[in-house]
Amino acid sequence: MGIGFSQPIPFTGGTVAVNTDLYRFDDFVANTKQYNGTPVFVRLTQPLFKYNPYKWDKQIAPLLLQEATQMQKATLVQMAYEVYQLYFEIAEAQSNEQLAISNLQNCNANLVIEKRKVQLGVSTEDKVLQLEIQQINSLQQQRAAQLNIRQAFLALTTYINSSDTSSKQMQLPEQLPAINIDKEKIFAAIKQNLPQYVAFQRIRLEALSKTDEAKKQGRQIDLVASYGLNNAGTDLPAIYRNPQDQQRFSIGFNIPIADWGKRKNNVDIASLREEQTEINKKQAEAKLITDITNLINELPVLKTNVQQSLLLDTLSQKRFVITNRLFQSGKASLLELQTAQTEKDNARRNYIASLRKFWESYYLLKSKTMSEL
Repeated sequence: MGIGFSQPIPFTGGTVAVNTDLYRFDDFVANTKQYNGTPVFVRLTQPLFKYNPYKWDKQIAPLLLQEATQMQKATLVQMAYEVYQLYFEIAEAQSNEQLAISNLQNCNANLVIEKRKVQLGVSTEDKVLQLEIQQINSLQQQRAAQLNIRQAFLALTTYINSSDTSSKQMQLPEQLPAINIDKEKIFAAIKQNLPQYVAFQRIRLEALSKTDEAKKQGRQIDLVASYGLNNAGTDLPAIYRNPQDQQRFSIGFNIPIADWGKRKNNVDIASLREEQTEINKKQAEAKLITDITNLINELPVLKTNVQQSLLLDTLSQKRFVITNRLFQSGKASLLELQTAQTEKDNARRNYIASLRKFWESYYLLKSKTMSEL
């Protein structure tokens, strides 16, 4: 029986091993027994000029941990961005429902007035039919919006793992934050917070490790030293009384006679991969900086678009109210009323779309920089 363990030496790439063993020999004919054993044996194996994976692992492993930690944070930020998108799906569907309800109410009121005018002989059945068609279209739009609301709520509650399936009126985030972004501060933050930058360092070290491994392939010299104690006796305690020293020292060489250029090719391939890794890193970093710069420059423009879209929404609603009154009094045609209603609906949808685009870019910038704006 025996027991032993070995431990790599990260700094040198060597290995130290310690073991102990015990043998028993029984002669059943002569009815004798003999014990042989090694109370302790220590062996050091140290390769020279060999690729040391432990040295590189010591540099790469902390980066893997840091990258995983930052990836977890990035996932949480990305989740906030996706929840925002699901939230706006509901808000848009609810806005479309409100438009359909408002249009249906106006259409019902105008239909009653127009039928009365037909009875008085001051209008035609054609206008009544057009209003009835518009009434049916508004009802269909309302049902479609209600279906979209249920589907959007289901998508949101499923994503956030909520059991609450009741529909709630979503408030539009119309209060926009102040846009005063310090680009230098943002770019300094992303180099500390983004997992991509840690991945850049890790990939570079892995490429350097492969190059180092290719360069040192086949140039190994093994240095081996050992020290142990052994003994023999007729009983077990005798093994551990006055054991004899045994000392060994050896040097081993592993020299290739010919590799037909294999090592040189491996070194060239590893060097090319290292260069390609550096090129890919620079390209990825440049693309990331470009995307973030575009988002930073885009936010003030999107904020202005929201403000202008809100003004158009307000003006279109006022124009529709006026045109609707003129139609009811016979001073505006049905075509003018329908045009005003279409402009009102489009202005409202454009306002919500511009609001959504602003917040989408805002949260996207936060997710890409992982910093507070």
